[in-house]
Amino acid sequence: MKNLTSDRWLDQCLPQTQAALLAQGRSRRYGKGEGIHQIGDPATELFFIRSGAVRFGAVNKEGKALIVRDLTAGHWFGFIGCYGSGIRPNDASALTDTVLVHVPLSAVEVAGKADPLLWRAVSGVLAGYVGHFYKTYENAVFLPLEQRLRVALAQLCKWQATTTLSISQSELAALLGVTKEAVGVNLNLLKADGQVDLGYRSVRCLWLET
Repeated sequence: MKNLTSDRWLDQCLPQTQAALLAQGRSRRYGKGEGIHQIGDPATELFFIRSGAVRFGAVNKEGKALIVRDLTAGHWFGFIGCYGSGIRPNDASALTDTVLVHVPLSAVEVAGKADPLLWRAVSGVLAGYVGHFYKTYENAVFLPLEQRLRVALAQLCKWQATTTLSISQSELAALLGVTKEAVGVNLNLLKADGQVDLGYRSVRCLWLET
């Protein structure tokens, strides 16, 4: 079984499984910047992003922010908390006006009885998370910051389905766990090499357009 992404994890299930899950969910609209859950909240439901985008991260006691990842419409989330410790491992907030469908675990249990392939799909998503975070750690150890930045930009472009990212240097620093100044230096190196165009709170990844 290959690792599955959070937007395609139900592809190997019966065609009616996703419809059955969403039918048991409740929709809720979130405004830009509104919190969805916090670290330590009980994990009792999965979420489907019907529209908009969600950012995951954390803030330490000193106020330093870490951005874990962003997800856009069509993705599901909440697996790690629901099928791990039972609590949310990160904070989640709406990047834009967003509509989520909250699907209770009881509905997932019912769907899993009707379609046992659902549990194989959940395992595939969790395996995908393990692979992603292992690769992120490996890159932090072995790659110079310029390459780590390039990898992170490519991943963000993939998640957001664009080559022009609306993101600040501070947000990139939070994503990579480095200083804003270090990000600025390495963005300018990429710009000098013709790989990116820089604007106010934006990065255009030129190498992805060729």
